[in-house]
Amino acid sequence: MPLWVDKVITFLELSWVLFLIPAIVVFYLRKDFLALRFVCVTGVFFLFGALIYDSLKEFDKDIYIYRYLVWAFNDIAWMALIAYLGIKDKVYLWQCVLGQLVVIMAPILQLFRVVDRHLWDLSYSTLMYKTLLPLINTLTVVVCYLPLIYIVIKNNKTVTGNNHKKAPPLK
Repeated sequence: MPLWVDKVITFLELSWVLFLIPAIVVFYLRKDFLALRFVCVTGVFFLFGALIYDSLKEFDKDIYIYRYLVWAFNDIAWMALIAYLGIKDKVYLWQCVLGQLVVIMAPILQLFRVVDRHLWDLSYSTLMYKTLLPLINTLTVVVCYLPLIYIVIKNNKTVTGNNHKKAPPLK
C-alpha cells in the first residue's frame, strides 16, 4: 500500500472523527441542524486532538506536563463552546447538558495526572487515566448519536402503537 494510505489509516485510528461521520451525514440529510452542530463541534475538537497528538508528544517527550495541560484546555474549550451554543439555542440543551456531564471528568483527570506524576511522584492515575479517558470519549460519541437514537425509538413507538380501543378483558 502507498505510504499515504497507511498514514490515513493511522490517523483514523487515533481519531474518533471516523465514528462521527455517519452521524454527520444522517443529521445533515434529516436537516437536524441542532444535532449536526453538536456533532460537528465535537468532531472538530476530536480532529484537532488527533492532529496535534504526535507533535505534542514529541514536544513533551521528557517533561510530560504540557500534553496534559493542552488536552485539559481542549476539553474545557469544547465544554465552553458547547455551553455557549446550548445557551444560544444552537444545539439541543439536553444534549449540551449531557455532554457537559460526560466530559467534565476529562479535564479533571488530565490535571490529576499532572499532579500525580510530578507533584506527588506517584502513579495512582495510570490505571484511571487509561480506563476512564477512552470511556469518556466513547460516551461523548454516544451523546452525539442520542438525537438519532431518540428519533428511532420515537418512530418505533409510532409504528407499533395501536390507536384502537382495546377489548375488555375476559372474565
